[in-house]
Amino acid sequence: MTGETRHVVLVTYGEPPTASFVDQLVYSWRILVGLTRTVAPIPRPVLPVIAVSRARGRTSAWRTHGYVSPLEPITERQATQVRAALTSRDAGSWQVHVAYEFRRPLVADVLASIPPAEPVTIVPMYAADSAFTHALSRAVAVDHARTTARSAPVQVADALDVITLAEISADHVLEHTPPDWRGDETALVLAAHGTVLNPPTKIDTGLAATDALRIAIAARLAPQFGVVAHGWLNHTRGGKWTDPPIEEALAGVADAGYTRVVYYPYGFLADNAESELEGRVALAALTDVASKHLPCLNESPALAEAIATLVVASMGKRAAPAA
Repeated sequence: MTGETRHVVLVTYGEPPTASFVDQLVYSWRILVGLTRTVAPIPRPVLPVIAVSRARGRTSAWRTHGYVSPLEPITERQATQVRAALTSRDAGSWQVHVAYEFRRPLVADVLASIPPAEPVTIVPMYAADSAFTHALSRAVAVDHARTTARSAPVQVADALDVITLAEISADHVLEHTPPDWRGDETALVLAAHGTVLNPPTKIDTGLAATDALRIAIAARLAPQFGVVAHGWLNHTRGGKWTDPPIEEALAGVADAGYTRVVYYPYGFLADNAESELEGRVALAALTDVASKHLPCLNESPALAEAIATLVVASMGKRAAPAA
């Protein structure tokens, strides 16, 4: 590599850190306009009603449970780790930025702040590639290229390959699960964000990629537990969602006689309201079953190293600057 400054932009949805109704409303509105309405024909006059309803629901739930999202500080620490991993394997000038899909600093704003002669790799921090994840960053990159005169490219990295992420995830589960929480009486429940099975437009919902990751993790951890089950964190609007919902999955292992449940939200790379709050609410419904809620990968050194490998490979394949 040359002595040029290279940039990495880590991207997450960027949920608000607190239960502020205004912040939640803006977040919900941006998701509806920037994501939901692109894949579902929601009449524009209905959008404010849905946004207010979602904001009220999230604000109420967060306040009831005293929840504060840790996503922002986790992502900032991930950026520090990724930069260290990049520098250790490819000396030179690296800058790692944090951007969000649905609140400031937005991805487009961060791209606009980077000198046009310096290459950029956007890394969507999601386990699976889909219309709801990596496709959002690709659309921003295309728009940026169309509206900005850049001499260096902006690329969007692929999702981490299934085998790599499954191995990191399985090691993470074992690291955070004491030996006395394994064995025949313990069920491991894997959880991920669900999706609509019959979307009104033809899109990649990420279901196949998420299923492949789940299967790979389960294969590695099956010898450590009595059973490896899975459930989906579903919404209720838009059609039929993935089965089984997490509530049914947890009830199923309890009915099967398991006295301990280890819960791992494998579909997320950092803790957020769905991985933390919704999972704990679902676990609280179990009676006579002890549970251990594992964190997401968060600041896993192995995750940072895998992202650094992905970035270096992406930079190496970039097209030559335009003449």
